[in-house]
Amino acid sequence: MKPRGVTVGKTLDQVEGAEILFSVIIPTLNEERNLKLCLNSLSKLTRRDFEVLIMDGGSRDATEEIARLYGLELILVPKKRPHDVSGARNEGIRRSRGAYVFFLDADILVDANCLDVFETELTQGAIGVCLKVLPFGGHWIERSMFEFNNALCWLSSKTHIYQLSYFTCHCYRRESVLTVGGFREDLNSCEDMDLSMRVSLMGKYIFSSKSTLWTSPRRVRQWSHSGYVLKYLKFLLQYYLLNKINEFYEDMEEQVTGLVDEIKLSRGS
Repeated sequence: MKPRGVTVGKTLDQVEGAEILFSVIIPTLNEERNLKLCLNSLSKLTRRDFEVLIMDGGSRDATEEIARLYGLELILVPKKRPHDVSGARNEGIRRSRGAYVFFLDADILVDANCLDVFETELTQGAIGVCLKVLPFGGHWIERSMFEFNNALCWLSSKTHIYQLSYFTCHCYRRESVLTVGGFREDLNSCEDMDLSMRVSLMGKYIFSSKSTLWTSPRRVRQWSHSGYVLKYLKFLLQYYLLNKINEFYEDMEEQVTGLVDEIKLSRGS
């Protein structure tokens, strides 16, 4: 399955009083190069019982204008430290109305059926669900790296050992996230993995390949392929041995390619 096109879709503002089952929480900081495509993919979901909360760290580009194109307003969550996504997501949880919370990054496109897959698993007893993740476009080495991580994520779900892999953008029962206290705001990295590990102690955690999240491989390219692997191994060792990450997970540099660039490359333009 390939991600859908990038034409502007329906607005994402919610009808007052409408039932909300899912809360999609997106932290942003200067994401004008990616947010439009992310929101456009959300506009093509097969259902409308969701809200979108954009938690912004103080963007200075056109992020706010792009959000308004889709009937959305940014919720300002001033950064307290570099890469402060945990604080933004926790504020999103507090403001959310859905029974399920889906944490999404601004540089990710979703398949149209992703919320359907989440609902199926969550109503059948799962407490958290993660989907297959692949790079949009991407070199064969990058695709292989993501497929290997998908395989580890699948193995984790079968052996109940969390986490053998490291992916973001999982969906949870909101009450479960609140019970474990949300994201740790003292971690400089691995905050997604840490949350999934704590939530998984409460019940069944599912990996599903029935839908796909398409991400920009910009972080891989910023650090290089080998540097990406080595950095994450370093983060994981610090997390497991020290229960902390010593260095900050730096924000993306503006010159690093995003979804817009990947789409142009895939079209040969």
